[in-house]
Amino acid sequence: MASGESGRGPQNKLRDVLNIQVEVTERLLDAEEQKLKLLKAEIDVCRHSKEDVSTKSKELEMQENTLLRIRSQYQRLLQEMQTMGVRHKRNLKISRSLPAIGMKQTPKRRPSVFDHVVSKEALVETKVTEYQKIVEENRRSVPLEDSKLSLVFTTQQLAEELQYSDGVLVAGSLEGLIQQLIPTTSYYPERAYVFAFLLCSRLFVSPHHLLGKLFRIFQHVMRQQASAGSSSLKRSSASPVRFIQLIREWTETFPYDFRDEKMMRALKDVTQLCSTHLPEQRREIGQLQSTLIQKLSTLDKYEHILGQVNSVAMQRLMDPRTQVDILRTCSEPLDLARQLTHIELERLNNIGPEEFIQTFVKSPTDSTDVKKTSNIEAYVEWFNRLSYLVATEICVSDKERNRIRLMEFFVDTALECQKLNNFNSFMAIATGLYMSPVVRLKKMRSKLSVEKLEELERLLDPSGNFANYRSKLERATISARTMKMNTCVVPFFSLIVKDLYFQNESMSDKLPNGFIRFEKCLALARLVLPVLTWRDTVLPYERKRLLLNYLMTVPIHTDDELLLVSYEIEAPDNPREKQHYQQLKGLLGSYARCISKGGTVSGAFASSTLAAYPVQKEKQ
Repeated sequence: MASGESGRGPQNKLRDVLNIQVEVTERLLDAEEQKLKLLKAEIDVCRHSKEDVSTKSKELEMQENTLLRIRSQYQRLLQEMQTMGVRHKRNLKISRSLPAIGMKQTPKRRPSVFDHVVSKEALVETKVTEYQKIVEENRRSVPLEDSKLSLVFTTQQLAEELQYSDGVLVAGSLEGLIQQLIPTTSYYPERAYVFAFLLCSRLFVSPHHLLGKLFRIFQHVMRQQASAGSSSLKRSSASPVRFIQLIREWTETFPYDFRDEKMMRALKDVTQLCSTHLPEQRREIGQLQSTLIQKLSTLDKYEHILGQVNSVAMQRLMDPRTQVDILRTCSEPLDLARQLTHIELERLNNIGPEEFIQTFVKSPTDSTDVKKTSNIEAYVEWFNRLSYLVATEICVSDKERNRIRLMEFFVDTALECQKLNNFNSFMAIATGLYMSPVVRLKKMRSKLSVEKLEELERLLDPSGNFANYRSKLERATISARTMKMNTCVVPFFSLIVKDLYFQNESMSDKLPNGFIRFEKCLALARLVLPVLTWRDTVLPYERKRLLLNYLMTVPIHTDDELLLVSYEIEAPDNPREKQHYQQLKGLLGSYARCISKGGTVSGAFASSTLAAYPVQKEKQ
């Protein structure tokens, strides 16, 4: 397969990257459409009960604008693929898709920190006895899909609710898996288990139901311990202090869960209970709440700034004085690569791990819970924007020597991004350089460095499921882990999403006996966990606000607009292009001449999609 693909042309290689971006954007669009539908339903309910809907109406307006942007980007990507002669097939069957990208139906498990999660030996705990009454009560209060769950009284019975392979937990009932989450005086679940379960449990039970269930369990245990006295407590009794530790771990790793009002109410119940029964832990509880509120406040500010910058970008689009010429703002590829890395890490840092499951794994129809964040959407939009920004800059330049200089500039910038381990910007720039309006400018491309283009294409090569890129990413990750300080890794984000999506599709959620397939949870967690490591990097180089603002707000153009300019730069050389040129001239008129002289932009084309980036304050 690799040898067969190695001889493919550069634009053919781009098709695989573009296909990934189309599928990710399509999945994103589906999630956003469902989110809009649920918001409308919530507003209808509020109106029926005569509640104030002003806040939700603003959310609805923002959601509609987001949906318009993503839908426009999706149509652009489809149009670019059609221009290449590629027909995108929606909803490909998994049996065809997985082998097509080099993945087997059952992915081979690799050794990792997850391999020893909850070994059979860890089940020596006899912490189950206290929960007999609680499980009985909460089976009715938490909607569980498995109706065959039995009460767990002993270690042997608990073992019947869990399934192992080579000493590793691979499946279990929801009750059994929740039992494994409960800390006792002598047991605390592995962090890898906590992460995987909290990440994927939302596929089977909503976070607020899970937190409510944990609360009722410990409420009962605390009352039981208070009545029995500490001297009679068993070593395997549930530990309220460790319960606080578990809740703290939840709020630190998945803070965006608590953006939901139901979660905040459940958390309030938990903290009040703990403060009442454990006065010595009040300071710890206060710090937990303060840290969570600070994180949620930071997210609110980020999204507010994001909305403001989107508005500024739209205003610039309609301003005829706007100039499209990045070389006036930045003339050094390394400087641009560094500022792009700032943007990438800021975007990546604001994505919660649960968003991957909510957006790309969880079926949008299996819950009435509306996803409260849009950070993945913003990041995917950024990739699309950067790709079209590159194509726009090259095509709207009015002189050939400037266009050649710009092509060289972006090739060098992409290679600098590669050196900085900023693979997402690298892929976005490469996508822009190989889009149809740019790649057809053969006279200009013939003057570029062949060696640099070949270096660019090596990492872009999709052979062996992007083997070159994955090898480079692995080496960069090891290097960053070894050097520890100020070494960033920004992965090709859409490929992570693609891997996550196909991992989800390749394994069922449950076994025939109704057990949850926990090995799937571990597999999904393996893909998401590295993102948490990659994003926590402080870059040693400063932000350049003028350049950042330019990248975020400068207008970009559609395929039709750019192709029309491209045809006027280099005349169509085949019947298909000539026919297409005449169609575009009839549709857009003299627009190409307008934007190719000085880069000015007409407000008549304000439908162009913009995905802008908020500049946060520099750290003092």
